[in-house]
Amino acid sequence: MNTPPLDEQALTEADLQRIHEALFAQLITSHAHNAMILLGRCPDPETDQVRNPDPEAAKIYVDQLEMLEAKTRGNLGPDETDLLARMLRVTRSALAGAIDAAGGHS
Repeated sequence: MNTPPLDEQALTEADLQRIHEALFAQLITSHAHNAMILLGRCPDPETDQVRNPDPEAAKIYVDQLEMLEAKTRGNLGPDETDLLARMLRVTRSALAGAIDAAGGHS
């Protein structure tokens, strides 16, 4: 997204739409990051260790991203639509890879 992160000064001067855009981006990236942690694609921030993939747990986050895509269709700006689409592509691909590696079960 082209929207810079909000700091305290920016928050006090920001309008509600900009705050919502930043929070939406944070929600989407947080869900995608959690999915990638559960798929063993990046370290768990609590342990700094890469987990064994847990496709069933990660699928919950991917499903929630898909739900957000469906429920917000037509109500997002171009940057938000692009961010959500990119995060879905990445997480779906990683989930499919983890399911394949587990022998197709999940």
